[in-house]
Amino acid sequence: MEDTYEIKTITSDVEIQQCFEVALVLRPHLDRNKWSGTIAEMVSTEKYTLMGIFYEEKIVAFVGYRIMTTLHSGNIIYIDDLCTLQHYRGRGFGGKLLSHVRAVAEYKSMDAVVLDTGFDNHNAQKLYFNNGFEFSAVHLHAHLK
Repeated sequence: MEDTYEIKTITSDVEIQQCFEVALVLRPHLDRNKWSGTIAEMVSTEKYTLMGIFYEEKIVAFVGYRIMTTLHSGNIIYIDDLCTLQHYRGRGFGGKLLSHVRAVAEYKSMDAVVLDTGFDNHNAQKLYFNNGFEFSAVHLHAHLK
């Protein structure tokens, strides 16, 4: 029996709140009290989009991405977040979200889809490699707080 799911843009406050539980899998430092406001700000000022997989009447996975232009890669979709609830991993939802983002990028004639991943996040790296991603840079940052 095939899983029945729907991929759709997440826009309502209720849906954004449902994403918080999923986001904690990848980003346990997040503050529930700031979550909705942060997402609203990102959507309104940074071209951030949330796409979720709705399965069993709830959001079990989501991808958050931005459309931007960079000198190194051109017009891109940058994936900030790709998260799946632990219980729903292994069902291909991450790959389905990556394929969906790629289709959006192709439809918009973007130059690339770009993301960063942790050095030790081997499961995610396997997913990315299996979905056509390859290493092209090392991401560095300096913590200010």
